[in-house]
Amino acid sequence: MKNIILGLMAFGLAACSAGGVDEGSLKPVNRALNVKHVCVKGSTRGAPDQFVASLKTSLKKKNITSESIASSSDAKCDYILAFGVKGNRNIVAKAKLRLMEVKNQSEVGFVLYARKGDEKDRVAEVGLQGQTDTMIGQLFKDY
Repeated sequence: MKNIILGLMAFGLAACSAGGVDEGSLKPVNRALNVKHVCVKGSTRGAPDQFVASLKTSLKKKNITSESIASSSDAKCDYILAFGVKGNRNIVAKAKLRLMEVKNQSEVGFVLYARKGDEKDRVAEVGLQGQTDTMIGQLFKDY
């Protein structure tokens, strides 16, 4: 009985300290969509200075080209990667990325990220680019 309680407590503590991508809310993009180009749109207020550039670099690593747009009406893309992000000038504290298909306005991918627990130590080593690589890597994990 004691071992069961200790095991449950350890699991609870591990869940509380887990950072990075929230696996429970993750909706990876289906590979069958064959996404090759996205328009990137979001508010950079409260975001790290190089967030959009890092995001574009991460997309490029997945062989996805990108362009920045100010509003959805500017989109000449089949997909829009919308983001909301909070952090300081150098790193992301929280981020939400949503990939939308333009023609039917449907969500085809979603990722939620938080820098907490073990993720804080990892971010100290990999920095902002490592954070965006993780987010895009999970969003497009089937690519």
